[in-house]
Amino acid sequence: MSTTAAGEPISDYPQAVDWLMSFADFERGSGPRRSKGDFALDRIRSILRRLADPQHGRATIHIAGSKGKGSTAAIIESILRAAGFRTGLFTSPHLQEFTERIRILGPPLPEVEFARLCEQLRHVIEADQEEEPGHVSTFEILTALGFHAFHAHDVDVQIVEVGLGGRLDSTNVFSRTDAAVITSLSHEHTDILGDRITQIASEKAGIISAGCRTAVLAPQRFAEAAAVVRNAADDVPVPLVDVGADYVTEPAGVETWGQWFRVARRKPRPGEEPSAMHLLPLLGSHQVDNALTAIATIDALNAAGVVSVPSEALHRGLATVRWPARLEPFELPESFVANDPGGPPKVVIDGAHNAESVQRALDACRDYFPHEQLHVIFGVLGDKALSDMANIIQTRSSHVYATTSDHPRARPPQQVADAFVDPEWGGGVTVHADPESALSAAGHQAHAGDLIVVLGSLSVAADARRILSAPPESQVLRRAEDPTV
Repeated sequence: MSTTAAGEPISDYPQAVDWLMSFADFERGSGPRRSKGDFALDRIRSILRRLADPQHGRATIHIAGSKGKGSTAAIIESILRAAGFRTGLFTSPHLQEFTERIRILGPPLPEVEFARLCEQLRHVIEADQEEEPGHVSTFEILTALGFHAFHAHDVDVQIVEVGLGGRLDSTNVFSRTDAAVITSLSHEHTDILGDRITQIASEKAGIISAGCRTAVLAPQRFAEAAAVVRNAADDVPVPLVDVGADYVTEPAGVETWGQWFRVARRKPRPGEEPSAMHLLPLLGSHQVDNALTAIATIDALNAAGVVSVPSEALHRGLATVRWPARLEPFELPESFVANDPGGPPKVVIDGAHNAESVQRALDACRDYFPHEQLHVIFGVLGDKALSDMANIIQTRSSHVYATTSDHPRARPPQQVADAFVDPEWGGGVTVHADPESALSAAGHQAHAGDLIVVLGSLSVAADARRILSAPPESQVLRRAEDPTV
């Protein structure tokens, strides 16, 4: 990989990555761990001013939450693109490449363009640092880069996922937004956001401001968290759509390429369908909640005249959304498979990385991927609740393959294995240096009717995806067809 010295022009994508990683990257742990008091918006605002505030000038959907915000953002983007809008999507973290964080009309930015925009931004960062030396993070630069790209491509609408928290997140730099969406809230980043769910909810609700046209509250597990968000909207005041109260959904069947679900609007506006059935390639009941939140957001934007999305585009956008490493099926390489006359075991990758998401992923595996025994390839980062996740996995699995990734904060595989201490668990655990060796071991131990699932972190998911092959479209989860045709 090439390296880029300070002040040296960025000429290609590897140099762009080197440049980004030369700053404090708190996602990967390069630099001191931030405390709550370290978060502020002065630096990102200064950078954006030098770029002529590219975050303004278009319809904006801002999304915060503990779980589901990336999936919800992807679903909203897919619906708006299906309706003919020029879309920009900013999400984090990336799965395999930095380019995935900034998407124009669906695909990630091309590496050549990513490098070119980084070179343009490099001059801005250097001027800002020269005038006011101090701390700047990789995420702040990526945030500015996303808005710079959206401005360059003249997108109609930008869908922006919060990185961490909300109130002081680098994305919270808008003078106005058309929708502030709060997805499912749970305990996370307690060292930064607070120990209590109400503290976490308050930080997330910080994206709701007087410049917000409407707030959308996804179905919530914790009533006290939902109350905090409602109060925040009332205090501004901003009208709030309570998805759990205003919409009803029920499952309507599962195909090999996705799940069907019915939606009923309790208070349909003029022109809205009182009820409808939709197809969603993303599996799991939690993804239906995310889709429902996306539908409610589109309904609110339609009602406000911000966008015009016909029902056909809503159906098509839901049916064609893609969001990798969320219950994503794969096939094992032949060299990883034992000579079982019944064929190879099924493999599913999910980026679940806390106790709640692991529980949801395993529930979905039970519901959508029928199997005999469950084999779990598991690796986590150092700041995650390892024991809580291990306790859940022990109730479901016959064997765990403890592993790690090349992420700087990844736990050693032996430490992961040591978390499986329940004396009543009838399964076994083995230690593997990397996901490739773990997949090989699982493939040779599992039988045709078994399921291998990769869990614990997006970095382990990314490593596993590099090794595996997508299944034939005729087998599982082929690209969904438009149900309105």
